[in-house]
Amino acid sequence: MRDRAGTDGRLVAVYQLLGEPERAVAAHRRLTSGELRTAEEITAAAWAAAAHCARGVLRQAQALARRTVDALDRCGDPYACVAVRTTASVVAAADGRCAAAEHHRQCAQDTARAVGDPLLRLLAVTGTAQQRIERGEPREVLAELDSALAVADGDAALTVPLVLSARCRRAAALLALGELDRAAAEFTGVLMEYHRLGDGMGLAVGAQALLGVADVHRERGDLGPARAAYQEAVVLTEQSGDRQTLSSALTGLAVSRGAGEPQSAAVLASRAAQGCAGPPRIRALLAGGWIALSGGRREAAVEAAWQAAHEPGAQGCRAVFAEVLELEAMCAADPGTRQGLLRDAEAMWATAQRPIAVARVTVARARLEGAGATRVREATALLGEFGVGAGAGDAAGLLNRAAASLRPSATVRVLGGFQVVRDGCPVPAEEWQSKKARDLLKLLVARRGLPTPRELLMEALWPEQDPARCGNRLSVALSILRLVLDPQRRMAQDHFIVADKEVVGLARLHVDVQEFLATARHALGVAERSAEHAFAALTAAEGLYRGDVLADDPYAEWATALREEAQAAHAELLARLAAAAAENRDTYAEIHYRLRLLERDPYDEDTHLALVCRLAEAGRHGEARRRYRLYSGYMKEIDVSPAPYPVRAVVRG
Repeated sequence: MRDRAGTDGRLVAVYQLLGEPERAVAAHRRLTSGELRTAEEITAAAWAAAAHCARGVLRQAQALARRTVDALDRCGDPYACVAVRTTASVVAAADGRCAAAEHHRQCAQDTARAVGDPLLRLLAVTGTAQQRIERGEPREVLAELDSALAVADGDAALTVPLVLSARCRRAAALLALGELDRAAAEFTGVLMEYHRLGDGMGLAVGAQALLGVADVHRERGDLGPARAAYQEAVVLTEQSGDRQTLSSALTGLAVSRGAGEPQSAAVLASRAAQGCAGPPRIRALLAGGWIALSGGRREAAVEAAWQAAHEPGAQGCRAVFAEVLELEAMCAADPGTRQGLLRDAEAMWATAQRPIAVARVTVARARLEGAGATRVREATALLGEFGVGAGAGDAAGLLNRAAASLRPSATVRVLGGFQVVRDGCPVPAEEWQSKKARDLLKLLVARRGLPTPRELLMEALWPEQDPARCGNRLSVALSILRLVLDPQRRMAQDHFIVADKEVVGLARLHVDVQEFLATARHALGVAERSAEHAFAALTAAEGLYRGDVLADDPYAEWATALREEAQAAHAELLARLAAAAAENRDTYAEIHYRLRLLERDPYDEDTHLALVCRLAEAGRHGEARRRYRLYSGYMKEIDVSPAPYPVRAVVRG
């Protein structure tokens, strides 16, 4: 009996560590005795309780966890004790019993420390790391994981997945602390190791790493890559039966789609809230609330915030409850109440050791308080220092709602392509009854909104046609455009479009390229005045550049002047960022920005040669030589003799 129990008990542990809770539960059921007499039986039951918790079957997890804790009275095995206490802590955290979770966690770590077994120590720290990060202890978790990973050793079947899981938790702690580059490197390293080891590694590590990679992308505002990684994580967790991780992946996918695809995002958030518990369920409810608020359904958002706040454990996790406060704030009708809740959220995030979240609330408060443009830029620069770009505001959440409540009810985006955003949501293509109405708005933006003669507009829209016949067409296009911008006719007719018999212009319409140009001018001025603040200001401005003006309409000659002005401003920002990185001796950042410059102008000789030097200095000698050959080829294309291979690259390389 003992041999069979020991074998099945080990299988339960291995399956759960590999992220296959269904198989872990099945292995536990194969045990012939329902009693918990031996250390092997108690340990197997503890791992089975963890598997039930991962499957979202909380009642079974609670019942089995209680039985294993009671059974410890007649068992002195340290491995059984650590497994039982760690699982009991995870289950207690999932159902909101924070004090019990902390008690069991401390017991597990005390036992592991007393025994001195590296594997037990790693298990005790890793198993409860995520709940401690949620509670606001990422710095402490990072230190303990680094210490435990340094000496990890033991049974390979258990140690390898446990070490990779620990590295994922380490990356999660780095992400919480705002160390986005380090977190991304750790998650990516785990993912590469997972692929190297193959199917034998199960699904847990791959899903955790993909989820982490997606979270980093979303935090940065890179929503396209975030959605792709979340989708991959969803596929893995649907196969494994891990409802908790599946919920987190679905929630991330919903939030990253939220502002642009509200209907599909709402469906994803609803799925995410099913069959899970603890922080994953709370975040799924909050995602549904943000998406509802984006769609103007304030009552549904208020209900979601109330549900999330009253979920077990919500108020015991600082990071989770700070998110609840953010949604409650943006649901509040009274500005004073809103600001008070945001101050509380800001303080909660600070206590939870989440600097990016603190900066995010600072930006939202600056916008909502009606602070001047300079203060808003300074607050936004704080986010830029962490590597958070403008795209972060496109995800469902605080930044998106704060910007939507501030800006006019309609915004025009032309950087990277044409799009109109009304009340925070993109206008669907079917609302445009006329392509000429779209082109009219593009023309007015290209003219920087200045009053433009009707004759010029008609010539651009209907070239070589009789102006007498085009006057009515222009009036119809104007009517359609006004209807798209204000379908409920809440504003006066000239609120967005000003027109008389002679000219047509824009008014009170937010245009992204104008914001970019103004922010770029401000950043370049800061760079001239203050080297200390240059990099943050330049990064914030560069993050607003989503692509060339009207990139989806590249042959529109009337857009050339504005397009080239924006391109020149962007190139200047990249050049200043490369110079600032060189000044800070940040070789990798300098390489990044010089590569970006060459994407824009492959014939820039100075940038080519500087890049060759930096690559060699970074030890990337093969790449430096390849880049020099590319440079030589470009110079020959324009009949310019290439400069010799840089001496600095030879000497330092």
